[in-house]
Amino acid sequence: MRKKTLSIILDVFIGLLVITIIMLIMMIGKRGAAPMQAQEQKEEPLVPVVTAEQGTVAVTEAPTEAAAAEPAEEKILYATPDTSSTVNVRSGAGTNFDKLGSASAGEEFEVISVLAAGWTKLSYHGEEGYIHNDYLDYYYKVQDADGNETKEEVQLTDIPKVEE
Repeated sequence: MRKKTLSIILDVFIGLLVITIIMLIMMIGKRGAAPMQAQEQKEEPLVPVVTAEQGTVAVTEAPTEAAAAEPAEEKILYATPDTSSTVNVRSGAGTNFDKLGSASAGEEFEVISVLAAGWTKLSYHGEEGYIHNDYLDYYYKVQDADGNETKEEVQLTDIPKVEE
């Protein structure tokens, strides 16, 4: 073969090699450190903590000795209207926002966050809705490792507030 033909073949081969390396790097970047995290989870139990932003459970990477000795519980913050009739559910934190609907006493809503402005953002029929804190009772649904569920009442003053 001629030198020019060999040079073209070599250039194409090097180009394909570079493209393959770039694709491998992108695949590794997308996958991230997931295998490492999975391995760490097997070695050390993680500690559940309630986050102020979501009112749900997050997991820390620094286990305590007490957490390693006891099975982890999952806590999720819920609210139910404390009213004799119904309470308005708004599209935003204020009475000037549109009414999405209403909620009755006993209805249960998962809390997304409790706002410092006096409103609670919650999951309302697949949407985010807002109810004023004065009309809600709060509690945690706690599920232990065996799947048993209990309710723990919580005072509004004990719930972390967020700015929105």
